[in-house]
Amino acid sequence: MSHNASFLSKPENALRRAQELIAIHQPYPALGLLHECLSSRRHKTWSTTYEKIILTYLDLCLEFNRSREAKDGLHQYRNLSQSQAPGSLEAVIRHLIEKAEAKCRAAKEAAEKGEVDPVSSNGEGGDAANAASTGTGETAGDDDDDGEDGDFYGSGTPNSILLSTMSTDPEKVQRETSLLLPALKFLWEVYRAVLDILKSNSKLERLYHGVAASALRFCGEYKRRVEFRRLCDMMRMHLGNLTKYGGVGMTRFEETGKPNNKVRGWEGWTAEAIELHLQTRFVQLETASSLRLYTEGFRTVEDIFNILQISRARRKLPGVNAPP
Repeated sequence: MSHNASFLSKPENALRRAQELIAIHQPYPALGLLHECLSSRRHKTWSTTYEKIILTYLDLCLEFNRSREAKDGLHQYRNLSQSQAPGSLEAVIRHLIEKAEAKCRAAKEAAEKGEVDPVSSNGEGGDAANAASTGTGETAGDDDDDGEDGDFYGSGTPNSILLSTMSTDPEKVQRETSLLLPALKFLWEVYRAVLDILKSNSKLERLYHGVAASALRFCGEYKRRVEFRRLCDMMRMHLGNLTKYGGVGMTRFEETGKPNNKVRGWEGWTAEAIELHLQTRFVQLETASSLRLYTEGFRTVEDIFNILQISRARRKLPGVNAPP
């Protein structure tokens, strides 16, 4: 039996015990207790206590750059709340993204001022702190040249470390590596996790596209060319799945009267859905241009064309007279 089993009988007990652990500077046991509570099969009914638990849990993940635990916690809370309290899921996601973006801005300012972050060596951020920040500088040329374009996972290669020592300001590179890179990596993982959770949720469709636009601007602001490509591929896969399994001719209910569960949570293409997808691709096209990723820009134009084809096919459906 788990050591925390006595606190899992009621979520209120788990939250109170976690707050006590945080008060005596034991955040990791508190994180483990809250994770057990979220993943426990004992409780299946959502309550406001679970919202407080996930907010406390995510704040701890953010403080110690534990992106993997944050992703798992979001998935657990999605399973608990998406049918019973979708508004709570939206509030939790907005809370996490706003705080992660604020931490990123603060880390950037601290790196520019030459401050030192004592937490940067803890958690998953410690791995990123050991890598050189080679992807934050602007690179010229077409996107086929990746020679100076690093990412969060392969930037600790011997070549990148050598290039960082040859910088005109090695101390600045070191500060960005220890302060900014862990915050960037955490925010990037949060964007990926949220987009994966919301990829086919019609009730939170606006939130999905808002997060997608923020992630695209993040790649443009911090010159993350590799991450931008991965983000475009992810969104292209989401669009492809919606087109293939939740296509234009599919309505919310099949002929049998039962819900169409080929894409869970997806209620079909609407005028608003098409408009949101187009707006997101326009932001994607603008970002590709600013990063000089012209091949990715051409692929984005193809995505826009495919979405317009969906709009054209939708107009031919019975009962759809006005164009979206």
